[in-house]
Amino acid sequence: MIQDPSLIVVENVDGAPVRIGETVKLVNASSDGSVNRRFLGRTGVVVALVFDEPSRQYPHDPLIQVRVDDIGEDLFFPEELELIPEWARRRLSESRRAL
Repeated sequence: MIQDPSLIVVENVDGAPVRIGETVKLVNASSDGSVNRRFLGRTGVVVALVFDEPSRQYPHDPLIQVRVDDIGEDLFFPEELELIPEWARRRLSESRRAL
């Protein structure tokens, strides 16, 4: 049996670039253009931090699992995300409740 050394965390981690539950915007900032086009420009919520090589990545360099309504979830590098300011998060939340 092959053991997967990955670590998937669904709680906040001190030193990580984002917090669980934060709203982020997906941008095309990766050098290899690996971002799925369906996600570009959309906002989503951070649901997990994934450390493929925990001994090297933890806590500062995770892949970030983001859920985008009506699309699903995917993993992103920190540089592919922009944090949404608090005022914009409130506005998004209010508009979603109005639907």
